[in-house]
Amino acid sequence: MSGLTLSSTAERIYWLGRYLERSETTARLVIVHANLLIDMPKRLPLGWRPLVEITGSASEFAERYDGVNEKNACRFLINDTRSPGSLLNSLTWARENARTVRGFMPLRAFEYFNEIYLLAREKLTEPLSRSRRLQGLTEIVEHIQRIDGFMSANMLHDAHWNFLRIGQFIERADMTTRTIDVATGTFWEGAIDLEPFADVQWRSVLRSLYALQSYNTSVAEPISQGPVIDFLLNDSRLPRSVDYGLTSVRNNLRSLPHHERPLRAVNRIRRSVAQTEVRKLSAADLNRFLDACQIQISELHDEIRKTYFDFKPRRRPSKQRQKKPQKQPKAQAAAARRS
Repeated sequence: MSGLTLSSTAERIYWLGRYLERSETTARLVIVHANLLIDMPKRLPLGWRPLVEITGSASEFAERYDGVNEKNACRFLINDTRSPGSLLNSLTWARENARTVRGFMPLRAFEYFNEIYLLAREKLTEPLSRSRRLQGLTEIVEHIQRIDGFMSANMLHDAHWNFLRIGQFIERADMTTRTIDVATGTFWEGAIDLEPFADVQWRSVLRSLYALQSYNTSVAEPISQGPVIDFLLNDSRLPRSVDYGLTSVRNNLRSLPHHERPLRAVNRIRRSVAQTEVRKLSAADLNRFLDACQIQISELHDEIRKTYFDFKPRRRPSKQRQKKPQKQPKAQAAAARRS
């Protein structure tokens, strides 16, 4: 066992990992998607809707904005403080969680979190031109990777580290399934005449997950939907694959006490992913499979929450005092002896 910690502390560190991973993924997706639109013909019905759908907050976007265009989508994803999943909000909550648990990490780490928050406030506020947006997001990604590397090299690898990594890899696995789901979604329907550009789309997906070079060196197939999805789901060597993320969650859970229920939940997802031949699935079946994966990841989060964050120590059953036999009056006792 790697040590014990308070449930409130464990929850803050867990969410610190999730917000850190979410911030990097959001920044990277906006950068890559903007570059993808430059490479694609204008008649392709792609636009910015896919990025809004990845976050799972399309309904919230529709309530606040009139249409899905570059300006609205980028504002919603980057600096809209009303959007819970915006990059600026994620960094705000990451800094707040780091502040409350700074006693369990190197002091310099919290300074990094504060610096990246201030950088985002400076670089990513309105008005936000394309060049300013690209520069700001690129700096954010670089700073997050610096924080991740610094903490990996210097933070004590105890229970606090386990919760940090569990949060990071749950968020990573969830975002990988969402990225694949949106890439195979309905915004490509009606674009059959543009099938020659499909490899550009999947190349963009690989870039957004830092996996393009890894795919080229390890998969002996052209870039297309089936091989790319299989690679992103099942390759145990790829740090951003679903299998790698779930395996990392499993390994960190094993270092913690009371891990039985969360461990069963993560093993269920791993079996489901491993046993599904994604290359043979139709578009509708693939969509249902990815939705099921996201539901199972949400259930895994719930099991972790119930086991560690909402933990209530069991009360020992109070020993009931045994009633002492009442003393018989002396006259009754003497009559009983005589009889």
